[in-house]
Amino acid sequence: MAHIAIDGRKYFDFGIGTYIQNLAAGISRSNSSHEFTLLVSPGDLGRIELPPGWQKRATRLRKYSWGEMALLGHEARKAGADLLHEPHYTLPLGLRGRSVVTIHDLIHVAFPQYFTIAQRTFAQAVLRHAVRDAGAVITGSYEAKKDIVSLFRVDERRVHVIYHGIQPSFKKLEDRTALQDFRHRFDLRRPFLLYVGSVKPHKNIPALLKAFKRLTSTHRDLDLVCVGESLYRSRELSALVDELGLRTQVRDLKRLATADLIRAYNSAEAVVLPSLYEGFGFTAVEAMACGTPAVVSNSGSLPEIVGDAALVFDPSEPGALESALETVLSDRGLRESLAANGRRNIERFSWDTAAGETIKVYESVLNEFARS
Repeated sequence: MAHIAIDGRKYFDFGIGTYIQNLAAGISRSNSSHEFTLLVSPGDLGRIELPPGWQKRATRLRKYSWGEMALLGHEARKAGADLLHEPHYTLPLGLRGRSVVTIHDLIHVAFPQYFTIAQRTFAQAVLRHAVRDAGAVITGSYEAKKDIVSLFRVDERRVHVIYHGIQPSFKKLEDRTALQDFRHRFDLRRPFLLYVGSVKPHKNIPALLKAFKRLTSTHRDLDLVCVGESLYRSRELSALVDELGLRTQVRDLKRLATADLIRAYNSAEAVVLPSLYEGFGFTAVEAMACGTPAVVSNSGSLPEIVGDAALVFDPSEPGALESALETVLSDRGLRESLAANGRRNIERFSWDTAAGETIKVYESVLNEFARS
């Protein structure tokens, strides 16, 4: 039996928080004999409800700091951990192979223009250290693995593809009253397209807003609902909404509780993921689980993840997103076909499977370290 620490300081973040929460729950259900400790920020200590038998330990080290790089490994060892799982690329120094790192994407490398020189320098140095010094690397798609191997010239045998899962609560809802209540509470009176995620530049939201504006010339009763990071946190996006005259048709619901997020998926005409890069694409999987057709870009891992269960467009092709949205809105048979394909496709994504495969990676790294 080993003692494994997991860095949980991003427990309430968007994609990585979803990963940490569901991986921990899956590991708990696996009845693993190992001992687990979650390292968390002091402010989150009372907010996190751990799986039975787990421990939590506070650390004051800030995310994305040189302090975490220098000292988090020491804090994991002080907690008695034999191995640290870093669920983001910020793997601390000094673990000498007794570590596993999950790299979800390579945004800083793929799109350096979206970051300051300091951000690029930090990310690229830390990524290089992570892929070279971790006992093993986990990533969420074969496309992401290909990028990691080719960009950092790492032995592909050290990079393990483990698909993320989907929570069972994400499903097609038959309770029409609950959906009507959701729409009433958020004053969603018209049909809508749904975007779920952050407003980071690689999410390609300006292209979505412009395509939606053109679409409203033929779909005047259509809204665009945005969930997640507030659209209006970005001055540029807020100004673009006003410039396009969309303030009344772009609805910003911000972050929703899981139950309401599921109702949003179930209520939407289609879900849109126009990203220029995704390492996995939780939004697409959640849409498929809820039986809602998805329109996604052909960038990064998205084609691999959605298979034949989404309408895929080329974000570099002018008019492609608008055309794809028009198609999915006007073709009922296509929407039904995508929903049926989605129900089959989501069978590939299980947090219990992901947890079991992750534990095998832990054990492989521990065994390798014991032999060295």
